[in-house]
Amino acid sequence: MSNHRIAQLKSFVEADERDMFSRFALALEYLKTGDTENALALFLEIREKEPGYAGLYYHLGKLYLHTGNTEKALAAFDEGIRVCEQLQELHALKELREAKTSLLLELDDD
Repeated sequence: MSNHRIAQLKSFVEADERDMFSRFALALEYLKTGDTENALALFLEIREKEPGYAGLYYHLGKLYLHTGNTEKALAAFDEGIRVCEQLQELHALKELREAKTSLLLELDDD
């Protein structure tokens, strides 16, 4: 099923350069299959093309955590917090603050 979804989402991405939703969905599908390299490339592309895509930062930070890059994870959470504050994206802002707090508490325990 996931390969079919990936193929379908790829076709959406190829059909419309401005379709950040399909890029985001494709990145999440890649994460489900363990393809962190392609997921990261898409997340970074979205950040470059549409930095106000609020949902991106939580998943980018979590991806960095999964790959062991704590500094980049914190930076992604911080960047997302700034973006969400500016856009008043309260749900994403809450998730990002919780993720950052959880990570900082975990680091403090080490």
